[in-house]
Amino acid sequence: MRKRNIRKDIMLNEIENEKLISDCQKANLSYGEYFRKLLMEKEIKEKPGIEFYEVMKQLSKIGVNLNQIAHKANSINKIDKDYYKEVTDEWHRFAREVKQKFL
Repeated sequence: MRKRNIRKDIMLNEIENEKLISDCQKANLSYGEYFRKLLMEKEIKEKPGIEFYEVMKQLSKIGVNLNQIAHKANSINKIDKDYYKEVTDEWHRFAREVKQKFL
């Protein structure tokens, strides 16, 4: 059974229709999802570009490196502090750049 069983039809002019289509494409939302978010006063965010996903891939690689360092440190009960500091500094620097660019 459908969660939403009340149908509403609306009329738009050309300008409103073009804006609706554009906004829905930018946010990667259907018209229904878009209107429900507006109605419930939820934030409608634009879908991130390819650059965002490239940045996330880099963050993931850095996280994997940190995890490998931690795993090795636990297995030999010793840590290469200089290398660990270098990698964590790189991660912090990159995280700051991401915040400045996307937030």
